[in-house]
Amino acid sequence: MSIRSNDRPGRRRALAVAGALAITANALWVGLAVGGPTLDGLRKAGSIRIGWATFKPMIYADTETGRIAGMWSEMTETMVSEGLGLKPQWVEGTWPTIVTGIQSHKWDVSTAALTDARSELADPTSPFVKVDYTMIVKDGSPVKSWRDLDQPGRKISVSQGSSTDQVVAAMVKQATIVRVRQEQALLELLSGKVDAEAATRDYGIQMARGYPGHRVLPDAFGSTVIGWYVPKGADDLRGAINAWIQTAQKRGLVRHLIDKYKLEGADPA
Repeated sequence: MSIRSNDRPGRRRALAVAGALAITANALWVGLAVGGPTLDGLRKAGSIRIGWATFKPMIYADTETGRIAGMWSEMTETMVSEGLGLKPQWVEGTWPTIVTGIQSHKWDVSTAALTDARSELADPTSPFVKVDYTMIVKDGSPVKSWRDLDQPGRKISVSQGSSTDQVVAAMVKQATIVRVRQEQALLELLSGKVDAEAATRDYGIQMARGYPGHRVLPDAFGSTVIGWYVPKGADDLRGAINAWIQTAQKRGLVRHLIDKYKLEGADPA
């Protein structure tokens, strides 16, 4: 009798509903574990959250307009509107969190240098710009190569958590690396607290132009490419971005923006 009572229609319907809810919950969990929003879901919402951190003059908050400005900003906004058909929603983070913010669902995409360490946490798109890493020193410095700086007692400032930080840590063995926020890394050099600032060449040239009395070393201690990161498993989003990058490169958009912002030391990827 007890077995037959479990087969009653009401009981069967309850079990069916419970099973469906369990399957739905599991599917939602799998979707989050895989990595987040689908392109269709984002298009239904109409916007996409973009994680960013200050790297002036490539990307920064314009104090006069309040807008996110710079070459990376314009490139990202154009990609979002043309390639994805969405509106950008900027969410400020820091360089140490530029990819972990994707994992914690604080934002859906971020612009950054593509590194092996970051690519373990999120999926990289194709790159759109390539640059190399160098050092900025004062004009009066006797240093001729970045290798001259790798000596005991020397100090090199770098933006904490940036791709430059990762590369300089692997190359510099004897000098002291001073890790601070990106804006502070420049101030450390201007005030004479460090012997050099490590950065990408395009940034270094802009900085030396804006602060006479400084120069960029001619040799590089590494190179990198710039692209976007998306959540792991967000293949449709990544595919749409990659398709747009190909189109943008063919029509010369990247070169146009490099020239517009006078980013010497940068080239289309």
